[in-house]
Amino acid sequence: MSALLASVVIPTRNRHHSLRETLTALAAQDMRDFEVVVIDDGSAPPVTADIVPSNAALDVRIINEENAGPSAARNRGAREARGNILAFTDDDCRPRPQWLGRLTEELASHPKALVGSLTCNGLTGNNWSTTSQLIVDLVYEHFNANTENAYFLTSNNFACARELFLETGGFDTEFALAGAEDRDFCDRWRLAHRPIRLIPEPLVDHYHAQTFRKFLDLHYRYGRGAYLYQAKRKRRGSGTMADDLGFHRALLRSVPQRLKDSGPAASAGLLFGIGLWQIANLAGFVSAASES
Repeated sequence: MSALLASVVIPTRNRHHSLRETLTALAAQDMRDFEVVVIDDGSAPPVTADIVPSNAALDVRIINEENAGPSAARNRGAREARGNILAFTDDDCRPRPQWLGRLTEELASHPKALVGSLTCNGLTGNNWSTTSQLIVDLVYEHFNANTENAYFLTSNNFACARELFLETGGFDTEFALAGAEDRDFCDRWRLAHRPIRLIPEPLVDHYHAQTFRKFLDLHYRYGRGAYLYQAKRKRRGSGTMADDLGFHRALLRSVPQRLKDSGPAASAGLLFGIGLWQIANLAGFVSAASES
């Protein structure tokens, strides 16, 4: 380990153009004492050094490996990192200039914490991307009402001490695809009696382009991940489904509040998307349960 303060870990697969935009955003960070570790999770063609913008003054290492999923890629990045702090984002995210500095400042005051910030949808003209971000916002609103004792952070926007990440066991690679691996990590973090803190300001813009089919696939996969997550929680005695069921009941109140300032057409589109989310999520959960 060197004296380098932070390592930003980015798992990537077949998103070369989007990854370049992420690296461009990282080059504009207010903080300078960091490296970027890109784990290429089996891209075709592989990610190479020319992905780094020529005018970006970044310390970037690219590590190519066979496809093993985002959990394994993030863990590989953590092992290879030289920084004392690990910050995670994704190849479809563009951290704002204050992002890394704010996370590290928070960790300086709370070194045992897992810290993250709010994320915004960067594709406001895409109803499916807007709906997915609304879902994340609703989850944060319900579970992270106490920002100093939060419950959950998404894996595209959080940071912690490298030593504590490794001590927690990293991401569980049984979550082979993206879907609840961050919920599982946060659950194990809390089980170790460590705090989770949310910076209540948007510091990352998310450019996750979605279509009708991609939206359904995404939330079906999240449903499957949710079943595995609940099964693991039950085995380790860290909680039950009661909290999640309470969240879904609360949607009857929180969704209308979120949509009250939207026009009729926008509200109808978002309500349709939320309905599809519930159906796809339940279908994924039931599918995974039937296979166990």
